[in-house]
Amino acid sequence: MIKKLKVKSACDVKEQIVSIEEAKDWNYYDPHALVVVEGQLVHCYEELIAIASKNDLKDRESLEVYLMITCTGG
Repeated sequence: MIKKLKVKSACDVKEQIVSIEEAKDWNYYDPHALVVVEGQLVHCYEELIAIASKNDLKDRESLEVYLMITCTGG
């Protein structure tokens, strides 16, 4: 299983490398923020673990994660 996440954020210009355990504390239920892992929208930590455990990604050092803020308005 992949243990590191390469996190990019719309709000933070700088890319960060964090451990997968830190993702336990993320708010996956925030209606104004999206967690996208390897191009897939993730709704909970268990979904993140499932992606990190995929055999076709086992040779990778980290997963690409994008933290996005949704735009609202009318």
